[in-house]
Amino acid sequence: ETTGRRCSVYSYRPLMPLDAATKAKAKEELHEPDDTAPGLAALRSKFAEAVGAEEAERFEWALLATLRQAKWDQAKALDKMNALHKFSRKHAELFDNLTPDEFLGQAAIGVTSHLPTRNDRGELVLLVHGQAMSALARKHTMRDLLRYSVFYMCELMTDEQTQVNGVIIVENLKNYPMTALNKMSGAGLSGMRASFDWLGVSPMRLRGIYGCHQPWYVGLMLGLVKPFMSKKLRERVRLYGSNVSDMLQAAGLRPEDVPELYGGTLQGWEPDWHLKQLIAHRS
Repeated sequence: ETTGRRCSVYSYRPLMPLDAATKAKAKEELHEPDDTAPGLAALRSKFAEAVGAEEAERFEWALLATLRQAKWDQAKALDKMNALHKFSRKHAELFDNLTPDEFLGQAAIGVTSHLPTRNDRGELVLLVHGQAMSALARKHTMRDLLRYSVFYMCELMTDEQTQVNGVIIVENLKNYPMTALNKMSGAGLSGMRASFDWLGVSPMRLRGIYGCHQPWYVGLMLGLVKPFMSKKLRERVRLYGSNVSDMLQAAGLRPEDVPELYGGTLQGWEPDWHLKQLIAHRS
């Protein structure tokens, strides 16, 4: 178990080698070399030179993911690693002693989770339940939310399939509580900026955001947060209203793989399933 300011990662699944199709995709889309070891070693050495060996060790989990996010551009990858390190120094409290037990309560509320299966493009599918923000805001602070986001991302981005194929977000925005964040402790402009800054420095290839059942005021809310979003992220937000079948099709998802809450037919899904598996494996 890692301590101090390290990002604790509990990978309960043995990581499988990339299949031939994913290797080909990495080579074609990310310019990945046949032998990744030299490039990985070069980035590790440059990053350690920039921040010190002990500091660099904290972010070993992010090196390969960042190289893939940067399409194996060493200079760009080093800039991204340095930005991640700078964020961690500025927000050290978000990286302290992270364990899955801490986040069971948040996970059970169900604002954020992911599917156990991928879409037809191999992308990991994050799920966001907007209405549950009210319950989250009553019980947790923005610091709690961001700590969970850091822990979650550290865990997800150790998976090489996710590193290559990327991530999409599917959101159910029905009855989204517009004032929930205002009631959450620490969720002022600084908290909002920190959340988008974290999204910007994390080594995640975000391929798209798909929202459904959005009320009219979601457009106003988007206007408020867009200044904190990158141009690329703004362009990847798509809202489908009540047309959930079109959303699932665009997201590359089959209804039988998606919980009813998000327009599918999957039964028995629980939003905290992944943390329960992590804890069960650890014990």
